[in-house]
Amino acid sequence: MLTSTGTSRLGWLAGSVLLLVAAAVSGVLSRHEAQISLGDYYHYQCPTGTGESATGPALRILSVIPTHAADIADQLCRAPAIAQHFASVKVSWKPRTLLSTADLVNQRYDVIWNRQHFLTGLMPDFNDHYDTLLHYDNYSVFWLSLNSPPRLTAEYFQGKRIGLLADDSSHTHNLLPLTSLHSVEALGENYTPVYFDNAGALYDSFYRGQIDLITGGLNLVNDTPVYRTLVDNSATAATFFVPQQLDDPAQRCEIVSALRILTQLWQGIETHQNLGDSSTAVACP
Repeated sequence: MLTSTGTSRLGWLAGSVLLLVAAAVSGVLSRHEAQISLGDYYHYQCPTGTGESATGPALRILSVIPTHAADIADQLCRAPAIAQHFASVKVSWKPRTLLSTADLVNQRYDVIWNRQHFLTGLMPDFNDHYDTLLHYDNYSVFWLSLNSPPRLTAEYFQGKRIGLLADDSSHTHNLLPLTSLHSVEALGENYTPVYFDNAGALYDSFYRGQIDLITGGLNLVNDTPVYRTLVDNSATAATFFVPQQLDDPAQRCEIVSALRILTQLWQGIETHQNLGDSSTAVACP
């Protein structure tokens, strides 16, 4: 027979056990959650409309931003050279750093927007399997401020909140601003770096006045007047790679033509393209 004291003790023990179990489950879930990697959650896909290839593969394009994804895909879905070999076109976007070695080895994408050094780090013999299809050069990058013209001195950066992308493959929003800060000996403890997962959030925070400085090009995402100071006038804005097996010049030309939609993002940009075998290559319109 249990006394009130015994019952109380049992209740206490039961409660303690439940708390321990809950803590253990929470720990397991936390560890599990920490191991989850973001996949290809965001994409736009359209059919090419070719009956013979209706069950064929998709032309898979990996971007780093969603901007113009639908425009690029729709143009390619209308392209005869693409429709001959692909049932659809799928444009996905996710941070560059989420691309894996397995993605490259298994050639899960037909077009990849990324940086050469990052891809070579994932796959040292990357150049033996992929070609550079298109790259945009001579892109001007500036320090941007809503309040006053940025000055390239350590004193100017003192106490500033500086927006950066949490992507060390980004020239515009990570490598160039950090290099500029280093060149004027602006020490990390003298300014506050604020990291963002994507450029949209970076610009939104800037325009809301939540950060003081970012770097960017001449073409901005809204019409708010900004002060600019040049950081680099010959940056590489973007590079696109394709597997060497995708060697049909007509297909490469259609892809290059569609990707040219992105030139709207950059002012004064220069393009360089590789259509494949020069003996059969066609000029992109």
